[in-house]
Amino acid sequence: MGRELTKQGLPRPRQEIWRSYVEEWDRALRAANHPETTRYNYELAVTQLGGFLGGDELRRVIEENGHRVREDDSDAAEDPTDVQRRHVEWFITWMLQTRSASTAVNKYKALQQFFRYLVDEGEMRAHPMDRMHQPSVTEKLVSVLDDQQVGALLDACSGKDFLARRDTALIRLLFDTGGRLAEVSRALTSELDMQRDLLIVHGKGDKYRAIPFGAKTGQALTRYLRVRGRHQAADLPHLFLAQRGRRTLTPNAIKIMLRRRGREAGIPGVHAHQFRHTLAHEWQLQGGNESDLMAIMGWASPEMLRRYGKSAAAQRAQHSHRTLALGDRI
Repeated sequence: MGRELTKQGLPRPRQEIWRSYVEEWDRALRAANHPETTRYNYELAVTQLGGFLGGDELRRVIEENGHRVREDDSDAAEDPTDVQRRHVEWFITWMLQTRSASTAVNKYKALQQFFRYLVDEGEMRAHPMDRMHQPSVTEKLVSVLDDQQVGALLDACSGKDFLARRDTALIRLLFDTGGRLAEVSRALTSELDMQRDLLIVHGKGDKYRAIPFGAKTGQALTRYLRVRGRHQAADLPHLFLAQRGRRTLTPNAIKIMLRRRGREAGIPGVHAHQFRHTLAHEWQLQGGNESDLMAIMGWASPEMLRRYGKSAAAQRAQHSHRTLALGDRI
């Protein structure tokens, strides 16, 4: 789909008018102190909508749903102020078909913000998503990793070269701290305290927090820092570097690395969020203090305890069922 990137790596539509509005909106988001990750996700959704309206997928979705393409649909493809409710609904339908319900919800929320900005600025008379319902999401249990699987992942990273040391440190840090992918990927060497075994991360809502890590993670980081010091990009501020060139390791590169290491370890579909769920799962399973877990994970709402604790609750329930053995009474 039609997409470009700014020098800062933010997505932009190819259509000139769409691009100009997204540039204006980005300025407003920066003025409101929204973090870069939020800006990226918001602007990606708008860019994807613009590309969808200007591409072949629009016609396919319309026709599959028994409708005909209208002449004014081309207007929306050129100018976001011409977008109507049906355009957003078709886009969300396409997201549900090609991505997931949770992704569709995220796009829905981002587009709400974009069109609210256009209405507030007087560029649109009415919000095109008024009375439009958010897609429903079936809440699923995120699979957690057991110790054997994490061990297999670390075995897949065995070695003393840069790549082995870096990937080992990354996996141990994700597993030990439960840090978000964005937080770990943009961590700075200056925010790593090897004396107190702490990593300062820049989390959601522009908030910083200190996450402790254990001795084995500290050892893995020490070994990585040693080989990092010989890297051609050693002077860059970010903790994790790409294998070649003067580049930092992006979140997408970490996703690719985890999938590759997962395949090598015989564990398909490994992703960073599994480590976060695994920490929350084990913490609650072992009866850890919930307030402490909220602080470690950077949660402001107790609702997140319930969401992330579902797998631990399910495991406790299964254990209770086996212990009580009510079905064996007769």
